[in-house]
Amino acid sequence: MIRHFTSSAIVFNTSGQVLLVHHNKIGLWLYPGGHVDPNEDPAEAALREVVEETGVEAEILAEEPFRHPAVRSIPPPFAIIEMDIEDRKVGPHRHIDFVYICRAHNDDLNAQLEEVGSAAWLDVAEVAKLAVPKELPSLVADAARRMPQLV
Repeated sequence: MIRHFTSSAIVFNTSGQVLLVHHNKIGLWLYPGGHVDPNEDPAEAALREVVEETGVEAEILAEEPFRHPAVRSIPPPFAIIEMDIEDRKVGPHRHIDFVYICRAHNDDLNAQLEEVGSAAWLDVAEVAKLAVPKELPSLVADAARRMPQLV
C-alpha cells in the first residue's frame, strides 16, 4: 500500500478553544493539516498548513528536544498516527500523520475556501458533536489535557 507523510496541528487559542476546519473533499471537520512538501520537515509542514488553511499563525508546543551545536533538532510531535485514505485521484492509500499541539498567535480566521469549507474556534467538548473522524475527539481531548504541561 502507498504511504504518504502528512503533518497536522491541534491548535488552541488563549481561551482553550481548538481550531477546526471543514474539509471540502471528505465533508468532515478536522484539525488543519496536509502533505509534507519536499525539503520540508514535519513541524514546518504543520505550521504552513495552519496558515494556508486558516490564516492563523501558531507555534508548536512540545517537550524540549535534544540540542547539540552540530545538528538541528525538530520538535517532536504529540502523536504519529497512520490511517487509511480513499482518494479519487490517488486511490486507496495510507497517511502517516505527524500531529503537533500548537498555540495560536492570533484568533483571526481567514479560511482558504479552495481548501476548506470553513474554519472555526470550538470548545473541546463540542468536537464530539460534529461530523469528525472517530479518533478526533479523543486526540483533541488528550492534547487539551497536555496543554498546561507544555506552556
